[in-house]
Amino acid sequence: MPTFAYQATDATGRDVSGTVDAADRASAVRQLGGRGLQPFKVQEGAGKAAAKPGAKVAVSTKGKSAAQIENASGPIKISGSQLQLFTEELAELLEAGMRLEQALKLMEGKGTGGSHSRIAARLGNLIREGHPFSSALRQASPAFGELFCAVAAAGEAGGSLSESMKRQSQYLGKVREMKSQVAVALIYPGFLAVSAVGVTILFTTFLIPRLSVMMSRMKGGVPKGIQIVMAFSDFLRNYWWLVLAGMGLAGLGFWIWSQSKTGRPLWDRSKLRMPFVGSVLMANFHTQFLETLASLTSGGLPLLKGLELASRISSNQYVQKQLEYVIASVRDGASLSRGLEKTALFPLRLLEMVRIGEHTGDLSGTLRRTADRCGRDLGKSLEKVMALLQPVIILVMASLVGVMAYMMISVIFQTVSALKTRGH
Repeated sequence: MPTFAYQATDATGRDVSGTVDAADRASAVRQLGGRGLQPFKVQEGAGKAAAKPGAKVAVSTKGKSAAQIENASGPIKISGSQLQLFTEELAELLEAGMRLEQALKLMEGKGTGGSHSRIAARLGNLIREGHPFSSALRQASPAFGELFCAVAAAGEAGGSLSESMKRQSQYLGKVREMKSQVAVALIYPGFLAVSAVGVTILFTTFLIPRLSVMMSRMKGGVPKGIQIVMAFSDFLRNYWWLVLAGMGLAGLGFWIWSQSKTGRPLWDRSKLRMPFVGSVLMANFHTQFLETLASLTSGGLPLLKGLELASRISSNQYVQKQLEYVIASVRDGASLSRGLEKTALFPLRLLEMVRIGEHTGDLSGTLRRTADRCGRDLGKSLEKVMALLQPVIILVMASLVGVMAYMMISVIFQTVSALKTRGH
């Protein structure tokens, strides 16, 4: 009888591992469920020699099919849109009642050598070799991140893989839509910023030098304000390389500090406190964290394991540190709302929503509805930031144009005055 190695979580949420003898993988999963374990990785471990780390293995392609050769190649890279489309197609086929291997075979035949066909072929080969779906995803492409694989493992173990893939495709769609909104919102301010830089370069390299020649011939001297602007223009024209070097060194120094052990936590925390920008970052974190946790827990994964995986969505070290307190609190037996209450990340209205979900027994559904509300708040925050950013850029451009207009009008006025004096 084959022996299967497993990794699972027990009733307390702790990770356990071991082996179990069963006729097939499905029987192994049922045995583990009967013991009160929630497996997230089960694969046949007997009869397979483990390769030593660093050992080179010669692989012969003689007599192998094209699919086998494809399976032996490196991981396949796909874009975010391709990942979402692949997940949607797989979810639709599984919802129609097809088995996973049949669905992948159909998707493999639909392609013409593109990414979808190659991914389906790779996954199908790995599954036929005995790998669980979540493990096959990790080996097939780096685009299937840890959260994606965790959702797949939870759905696979709970017998709801089609529902898990459907939720994952919806989540990927929301993330792409949010990124698209940010990109679209930045188009107009970006155009204004480029225009402002262009106007500044035009004035400092073309208009001001011409005016300085005229002003040097004027009687009565040049006004102090115009002298300052002209001196600044001369400095930029003569030492532009020094300005660029200084800006580059300052940027490099700040980047090194922000990535250091002492600087990064301070910078990550400061970003969350910036006016307008901080509210956008927090709304984005709330949306992704709650949506991810809802997807994981609704797929059958224990709350503690879901928290550990969902805490990885943010690269902000301050946020990660706060979520570690939540995980420790839940591990000690506290409720999710009680753990979230101990941090400074979640406002009172979100905590009340989580408490409602705990009392009603529909925590995953409440988390998803709360994530939708946070998504709407994120859209409003982005609108506020864009509404503020546009007039600021316009004000800067108007100031530049105003200074140049003042200089030109002053030159014209003094020139006319000099001509009138000569006429008398």
